[in-house]
Amino acid sequence: MNYTKKLAVVFMSVAVLAACGDKEQQTEKEQPEQEVVEIVPEVNVASEAALFREYSATQMADFVADTQLLATLMQEGKLAEAQKLYPLVTMYYERLLPLAGDFEELNQAINGSIVAGQEAEATGFQRIAFGLFQEKTTKGYEEVAMQLVSDVQALEKQLATIDVSKNNVLTSASAMLEDMLKNRLTATSLANAEVYAVKAQTEVVEEIVKIFTARATTETVTSATEAIAQLIEVLEYYEVGKEDYVNYSFFTAKQKEELIAAVQHVQNALNDINNTIQ
Repeated sequence: MNYTKKLAVVFMSVAVLAACGDKEQQTEKEQPEQEVVEIVPEVNVASEAALFREYSATQMADFVADTQLLATLMQEGKLAEAQKLYPLVTMYYERLLPLAGDFEELNQAINGSIVAGQEAEATGFQRIAFGLFQEKTTKGYEEVAMQLVSDVQALEKQLATIDVSKNNVLTSASAMLEDMLKNRLTATSLANAEVYAVKAQTEVVEEIVKIFTARATTETVTSATEAIAQLIEVLEYYEVGKEDYVNYSFFTAKQKEELIAAVQHVQNALNDINNTIQ
């Protein structure tokens, strides 16, 4: 290679390197600044969830026994007695709702929703409610009731071993109340047993607040305790006998607003506790 060719090669190499450098600088300019994301450490609430699971397990024997009684009444065609017992049996399940996400399959079988026009495909409490309160009969629902007994028995066995370590039962209870506020207290239902449901859920929230008291601020725990007391006072007004409450269909618009406001107050208090646990 002669001197002229060598010089040409050098010039070409310099040009290429300069072009690459320009391209790299352009690429660096075009890249957007990286957003700094603050990583918030996850709060470990496994021990509290385990305590709530233990609390829930204490009611399972009675839950099974009363579900069996409901099935017996339906087999014997005792409509009025089955209608009276139904909301009391569902209260057991209302108390389990913060854990429902940990046993999804059984939750669907026991407490799945019912779709208009597809009632025959439903199972569990909602299917039974359709028979007792919509069709006003026990006939044809005997097997549904017995399957419910079987599912509740399966839940009793499963509850002791389900993994609840990832369940923040505070937020789960808040979601439970959110559903009560946005859906159940603002719509019609088959059994109109919403007051029974709110009563059971209030008992659950009260227990959860006790479980988290050591980790929350005194202020938020006090606020939650006061909110729960106010809700209980509202519910007591509608108590018509031992564990019996006024049918929700009889509530006036003002009475519904009062109950909804009391439940909302409790939910807000739960969220405040969740924001302060350490």
